[in-house]
Amino acid sequence: MNAEVQKHVEYASGYLDLKMLEDALRETDAALALDPHHPRAIAMKSAILWHQNRLQEAEPFIAELAEMNPRDSGIWVNLAYIRRRVHSLDAAVETLQHAFDANPKDPLAHFNMACYRAVQNRPEEALTLLKNALSLDPKLRDLAKAEPDLENLHRLPDFQKLIGSAV
Repeated sequence: MNAEVQKHVEYASGYLDLKMLEDALRETDAALALDPHHPRAIAMKSAILWHQNRLQEAEPFIAELAEMNPRDSGIWVNLAYIRRRVHSLDAAVETLQHAFDANPKDPLAHFNMACYRAVQNRPEEALTLLKNALSLDPKLRDLAKAEPDLENLHRLPDFQKLIGSAV
């Protein structure tokens, strides 16, 4: 890694830790000016924009990271989250499919798709995906209880059985 790019990325990281977002953004932009496709600089820029709730601006950076790391399901999950808010639920579902392709056993991919299917009023698919997510990571049970996207499943006996108690 170019030492100058590294320096800017490290400064940006420090500023981000201190919640000095404009300073972090300035350092990240300096790094990207030197190397526009530097993965850590791109990741830093997307994180800063995310913290600023500038999701539409963060989207192309996270999309580039996803293309650079097609087997990293976590990046695809984050990109789907953004696309749901910036574009549509259908765009999120399409994007999230890449997370499944990257890692079919990623519990967060299953969990997020369960949320999307629940919002689409597809309860059977949502419950199957949620069951998969919980079998892969039982700690998601508490998140499922509190997740607003799953509210329309709460009254279903299969959901209550899956969660272990009435919500």
